[in-house]
Amino acid sequence: MGRKHTTKELNNNANTYVAKETVYSAIEAQKKLGVGTYTAYIEADAFHGNPYSLLGRVILIRKNNGECPDGITGSGFISDYAPIPIMGIEIDEKSKIKTPLKRGSIVVTKELAASVSFLSYLSGEFSKSDSFSVMLYDNLTGLVNVHSPTWQAGLNNWIQTNAYLLQDPDICYLYAIVGIVQKHVIRKSYRKLDAKIKGGAYGINVNGEIHTSNNDFSLDIRYGLTPVIIKSPTYKLELTKQELVKNMALVTEMKEPLRSMIDYSKQYKKSLNYSMPNEDELRVFSNIKLAR
Repeated sequence: MGRKHTTKELNNNANTYVAKETVYSAIEAQKKLGVGTYTAYIEADAFHGNPYSLLGRVILIRKNNGECPDGITGSGFISDYAPIPIMGIEIDEKSKIKTPLKRGSIVVTKELAASVSFLSYLSGEFSKSDSFSVMLYDNLTGLVNVHSPTWQAGLNNWIQTNAYLLQDPDICYLYAIVGIVQKHVIRKSYRKLDAKIKGGAYGINVNGEIHTSNNDFSLDIRYGLTPVIIKSPTYKLELTKQELVKNMALVTEMKEPLRSMIDYSKQYKKSLNYSMPNEDELRVFSNIKLAR
């Protein structure tokens, strides 16, 4: 009966015959996979049947412990869909790819997953795995036709309907989705070879150590989002002067205390270029009668 080999001996022997896999840096991995540092990536299983219905959705990001993230890709913050999407928009048919586009394949280590935002969702799975082989495809793409008048009309209507979200101090960001990329991630998990444990059927050489696997390939679906910022900690969209004039033309009667508020503003304020109404101003809206 032959002598059992140690893990070190097996790795040394395998290094003679099994080529080492390239472990890319964070920047190189992003280029290889075609993913961006500042692109928001989400899991959205409910939209798999109709991914294009993500276009025009508005996502809000709330404060965490009174703080806002540095951008829309910041981790540890609560995000959700606004109740109402931007209505009546058109999709640019030329923005749709006709066939899936292969981006690339790489080996993902724990360190790489922690440094690339797109791969960060894998970080929680390294308790059972030591590495992953990942192949990435762009399966579907789409853009809102922002050059169409329907985009400007839909955005203005959304701002009018959702003024309360623009004024909510707990909301850091509001952004509309104007572009999507549905990415298919095909992956297999591996464990480091241990001579004391029966190995897997397939192996790869990662940094001079053999990683083996008995697992099948699995599919993850993620969506890359192209945003238009509606509100941020330092900026928010407002209606144009033309839209404000158009809306004020609907007013047929003004009651107290709104009349007094406007008279006071004209007398003591230098400008009437206000943002959306605050909480006190919203209380007097019931005193406005609009034309039918």
